[in-house]
Amino acid sequence: MPDHIIPRSSLQIEVCNRLRSEIIEGIWQPGMRLQERLLCERFGISRSPLREAYQALAAEGLIEIMLNKGAVVTTPTPELTLQQYDLLQALEMLGMELACRNADDAQLAGILRINDGMKACAANGDIAGFLHANNDVHRHIVLASGNEPLIDAHLLVSRQIIRVQNLRGPLEHLPAESVAEHDGFLEALIRRDAAAALSLFKRHLKTAEENLRRRLQWVAEQH
Repeated sequence: MPDHIIPRSSLQIEVCNRLRSEIIEGIWQPGMRLQERLLCERFGISRSPLREAYQALAAEGLIEIMLNKGAVVTTPTPELTLQQYDLLQALEMLGMELACRNADDAQLAGILRINDGMKACAANGDIAGFLHANNDVHRHIVLASGNEPLIDAHLLVSRQIIRVQNLRGPLEHLPAESVAEHDGFLEALIRRDAAAALSLFKRHLKTAEENLRRRLQWVAEQH
């Protein structure tokens, strides 16, 4: 069986996961139509599980089911994206606070390894790798919180912001800026100094918000 053909079990879930990942990664750009026939052929499935996946992705705001056009990738709006980022900041600040208290040494060491990889990508000019590792650092801080509802909520909201980040266009900031800020709040996290970690992390999240606003302005100019 070809690698791209999806097994018959859990078809809707697997199709949904693959399409969601491709939308978030920017493979499917805003305004693109997801063509049923081509996707059914690609995955080796019938239309039923594909349409079920469409409904799940529409509920997440990633696609819109339009009359006479079918499934179309949505265009992130500045208003909704900034509201989602407000929520993301709150979740990540809580994640940092809890990680300072609950993270074990292995989790902290893992966060530092990811951050070292981010630095290597920045030094080598690997922007895609840098952004991925940057997001991974934030995700693993939340994972280190040990709070399962927080971890689940963060996954849903972070997808929306990463999606905007992955849209094609100019990078809004210098990687060196993020590297320096990461070093600061991670040093405080390793010391389990919650006050310092939260102060430095809040500053970093505000920098990221400024970058996000510039990206949203660029997206608006393209549409």
